[in-house]
Amino acid sequence: ELCFAPAAMALPFLADACGAAVSALAAANAFIAAPVRGVLASLSQASGLPLSQVSFLVATLLNCPIAAATRFLPKGSARHAYGTLSTLGLLTLAYGRDVEQFVYAGALVYLFMRFFPRHCGYLTWGTIFSYQVYLHYERASEEAWNAGELDFTGSFMMLTLRLISIAMDYQDGARSKGRSTKKTAEEEGRGKRVITALPPVLEYSGYLGAIGAVLVGPHFFFHDYLDYANSTGEYALLNTDAFPGVWGPAVKAMMASAFSAALYFKTGSLITNRAAVLTWDSRKTLGIWGKLLVGFVCNVNYRLKLYFAWHLEEAVLILSGFGFSGFSTSDGVTPVWTKAVSAAMIECEMPPSAAISVVKWNRHTGTWLRTYVYDRIPMKGLAALLVTQTVCGLWHGCSPSFILFFSHSAVLIYSSRILYRIQTKYMAPETLSWTNPMHSFYTTFMLSYIAGGYNVVSLQSVLDWWQSVGWIGHYIFAAVFAAGAVFPKPNKPKDKSRTKNKTN
Repeated sequence: ELCFAPAAMALPFLADACGAAVSALAAANAFIAAPVRGVLASLSQASGLPLSQVSFLVATLLNCPIAAATRFLPKGSARHAYGTLSTLGLLTLAYGRDVEQFVYAGALVYLFMRFFPRHCGYLTWGTIFSYQVYLHYERASEEAWNAGELDFTGSFMMLTLRLISIAMDYQDGARSKGRSTKKTAEEEGRGKRVITALPPVLEYSGYLGAIGAVLVGPHFFFHDYLDYANSTGEYALLNTDAFPGVWGPAVKAMMASAFSAALYFKTGSLITNRAAVLTWDSRKTLGIWGKLLVGFVCNVNYRLKLYFAWHLEEAVLILSGFGFSGFSTSDGVTPVWTKAVSAAMIECEMPPSAAISVVKWNRHTGTWLRTYVYDRIPMKGLAALLVTQTVCGLWHGCSPSFILFFSHSAVLIYSSRILYRIQTKYMAPETLSWTNPMHSFYTTFMLSYIAGGYNVVSLQSVLDWWQSVGWIGHYIFAAVFAAGAVFPKPNKPKDKSRTKNKTN
């Protein structure tokens, strides 16, 4: 009872604070809503895009100059406040009153961190992540996305990553206090991510809204944000002549975004209903290979809109100065902006292996999954991959198509490891010149096969897609796993010194 007493006493204050914030947002929204909605409706009518898409697109485009201006503000509190207020404004523009969902979720997790520091991470998993899954179900988000409509669940997915990240890091810090025992390798690996003191409210809210990245991503850790907001670490020279130029890489990212948008509209004019095309049994007219080619184009069309948003946000982050990751190891001169990149189109569309494709696609969400899911699972191997990818599927939505795609992606990654083992352990090194391209083709082919299920909604539609191409991918999976049984992992050489000590 004593444990819950402070939390109970804080609840009225928290409710009043959140209510005041939401009321202020509602008042501002009511004051400007009518003229803004009128403009957005006109743009929707002129472009032929749904109003929800236009609202989100305008908010994303406005974020470009708003977020880029962050670097010119005084470091510390000014950047925290600016990020909080500007992102709340953009979320209100994009989603209207649904912005209150972000306020309440952030306040709840801060309450967990304040009163239950040793359990706040698990409490956030149990509440915010579960609520995220519920929202997908309640809003039927996958059906809406496929129909071209957008709601706040997509951006709330990014908020979920940040809330779990900061809560888990603070929980790790709270549990490490007062422990004199030697840290495990996993704890050592967490390094500077661990948070040992409760962040001030402004610093916490600044992280959640930093640079508008909650709109489309990418995810970044709390300590990375603090380095940027306080101009420390890699950002110590921000706004000086010694800091790398931003215009070159930013323009490159903008061009990639524009190219993705143009190609999306072009392929979209050819394939207007991905789900119908994928589930159509056209083997008699197109044949299996023709249907697989059409499926590949459908999947590329789906990914192009993500490339558009991600490359645009990449340009925004670079202009703001965020994302600088040092200099290239090849020449030591070229600046690298890894922390700003969600996915590079060429690397993702022609990956050398499934394992690398996972690393390169939505790479910061992948890092989040490894940090807070995969590395914390006691068992490893295929079981850990299945659990991790299932969590990823639930984060995207609770539909069978997402669950099946991400669970199959775990099988694909494991099969890629089998092929790599056969390449490197059982075949001569000179064969890599032709086995590597074959491995790359296998990855692209199988990703397209399982990704067909990502584009449809129901379980029956996923099965219809796989049946329409003769279940060819599943037969290939079976063949690769059979090859893995024939060519198992080589036994590790025994340590002769340890064996000798045991006999003595």
